[in-house]
Amino acid sequence: MSARPPLPPEHPADESVLDASVEMKQMEDQPLHQSAFVCGEVSYRTGDGPMLEIPQGPVKVSVGEHDVTIGWEDEHDRMSAVMPRTEYARFVGTGAIKPVIPARSES
Repeated sequence: MSARPPLPPEHPADESVLDASVEMKQMEDQPLHQSAFVCGEVSYRTGDGPMLEIPQGPVKVSVGEHDVTIGWEDEHDRMSAVMPRTEYARFVGTGAIKPVIPARSES
């Protein structure tokens, strides 16, 4: 079992709600590719197969026009799951996924 970095006790996403109906556009300080932490139960389905769970820990997130791809490493394998943006928004809204908010530099 590999050691994972500890999750922050408080996170800016704790109070956030992502509205999947709002069009997402890439902005310089808000990329569509970001890091996040899976902190709760996050499941996905591959085709008609059973529900599978994404392990807790760091993940990479890519937001598309209609769906979100979540990637993670499981021991020595790279894994990924694709889910509708509404499902991703639900996981963020419940705190099961917490996006990493990059620090803004004060100018």
